[in-house]
Amino acid sequence: MSEKIAKMLAKHKVLAEFYYDPVELDKGYANRTLRVDIGAKEIEIRPVTQQMKDLWTGGKGFDLWLMFQEINKDTKWDSPENPICFSSGPLGGVISFPGSGKMLVTSVSPLTHSIIDCNVGGYFGPYLKFAGFDALMLTGKSKDEIVIVIDASKNRITIETAPLESIDSHLIAEELTKMFADNMDDYKNISVVSSGTAANYSRIGILNFSFWDWRRNVARLKQAGRGGIGRVFRDKKVKALLIKNRTYTPAWSIAENKVAKEFESKICKCATKVDKAKINEIIDKWNKDREYVIEMMQDIQDHDRYISREAIDLIAKATLVPKAVIYHIATFYKAFSLTPRGETVIQVCTGTTCHVKGSTRILNEFERRLEIATGQTTKDDKFTLEAVGCLGCCSLAPVAKIGDEIHGHLQAKDIAKTIEI
Repeated sequence: MSEKIAKMLAKHKVLAEFYYDPVELDKGYANRTLRVDIGAKEIEIRPVTQQMKDLWTGGKGFDLWLMFQEINKDTKWDSPENPICFSSGPLGGVISFPGSGKMLVTSVSPLTHSIIDCNVGGYFGPYLKFAGFDALMLTGKSKDEIVIVIDASKNRITIETAPLESIDSHLIAEELTKMFADNMDDYKNISVVSSGTAANYSRIGILNFSFWDWRRNVARLKQAGRGGIGRVFRDKKVKALLIKNRTYTPAWSIAENKVAKEFESKICKCATKVDKAKINEIIDKWNKDREYVIEMMQDIQDHDRYISREAIDLIAKATLVPKAVIYHIATFYKAFSLTPRGETVIQVCTGTTCHVKGSTRILNEFERRLEIATGQTTKDDKFTLEAVGCLGCCSLAPVAKIGDEIHGHLQAKDIAKTIEI
């Protein structure tokens, strides 16, 4: 945990605390709902009745049932008793069913002044179900800016003041994820619901639900966007609602997961030795101007031979460009790499003309001579081998670019002479 995050956590004051017993799901139901009254600072569990299952099946049905227990004919969108209800239904979290990550959110709308519902994907719905609750109802109003934490790993629910956390969703999602995760592998077990600054002033505010993207190393967001439900959330002075999932299986590594291994080159790596002074020097060279982020990245790539996680963090902090955007740039352009490249990059053209003239044999010979696969770097960090779509030298096919030099009309027997092994 960084010093900044630790200071935020130190300012938290627990206003209410509640411990509960875990339960096993029965035919898709936990058979209980969670009610959190932030005004009265009360947390309680209520049973799911058979009538609810028979007549109000599904996320929307459960949400409406819970709402009708709270509101009356005079309830307005900004009334304390206007609840925000969350439910994923009996199929929530079923891994064999597409779309089971969806959940429904309902409230009295500040736009229509009637009950509205919106659906949202991500991890929050399944995590709520795994925590042992079919639905969650949030009601009342707080005097302080608060976060609500459902920690299923400890079977503990708290209402806590949160004076220092950001309000904007892309910031608070990362702050709280890092605050409540045990380690980096635990980031994926956390989902944060928030709304953002605009919802303080606009009745079209939305709710953002975070999920951790292990490839980009950022918290990404999905939205419940209908009816201005984010405005209701902020009117209650809730900065965020967080759920921490129980870890059912040990965290896997890239080496152990066949699918994830395919994306290894697109995962931000930590630098073993970070020259932060040099990176900041490059950023300052471009006056910290967000319009020159690509130029900053080109200079960093030339200096470090890749774009490290620390470089992305420093660029984002200096230019206020979201880390997800910088990651997108780094993975979109072939000139950038998220893994360290060798001193010399060998690019073998696999375009149509080169392919017809035997570029596959050229690529295979490079792999054999260098003792690496395409996309890898030699153990001595001297060479990196890449296959590229086209080098624009069709008349010289088959072509390879070694460092800054173009080598045309290559044959497999020429490879040993072309490079110094």
